[in-house]
Amino acid sequence: MNVEDTLRDAYVPNRRVRLASDVAGLCAVALLLGLLGTALTWDRHAALFDLASTSLDTVKLGTGYLAGPALILVALPLVIGRQRQLALVQHYRQRLVLASLLWVVGIAILATKLAGLDGYQLQAGAYVTAGLLIVGLVATMAMWPSGLEIVRVNRKGSLRTAVARPERSIQ
Repeated sequence: MNVEDTLRDAYVPNRRVRLASDVAGLCAVALLLGLLGTALTWDRHAALFDLASTSLDTVKLGTGYLAGPALILVALPLVIGRQRQLALVQHYRQRLVLASLLWVVGIAILATKLAGLDGYQLQAGAYVTAGLLIVGLVATMAMWPSGLEIVRVNRKGSLRTAVARPERSIQ
């Protein structure tokens, strides 16, 4: 078996991509924790987890939305903020596009829910959720592989050979 057959292309993430990956992952985890907090405070007022309220009613984002942040975590390419981490080229862009679409869907769901709340006063949960969704989207978009060096690695990721071209195109 030829050694070249077992090598795969991988991006060497720069500081921008590592930081963006960490921020996007933290935003998704924070949304998950917020949704779990909503479940734990469902029967009472908790401003951090409430989207809006009146004197008679409180609106929370239901725990049925847990799938969104979980899918974002699965879709995000694995780029952990370590110096020697690699991200495989295969499906990298598709995963970023999918994660970005999931962030946009989350923003649309929140906007739709908040738009239908006439007479309600927005609570901290609405602002925190919106902020996490927007920051997560921006961070995911910042992970685009523009300008990243490409190397070839074996399945264990230990053998590195540089590929002549850095990734510059936005295909």
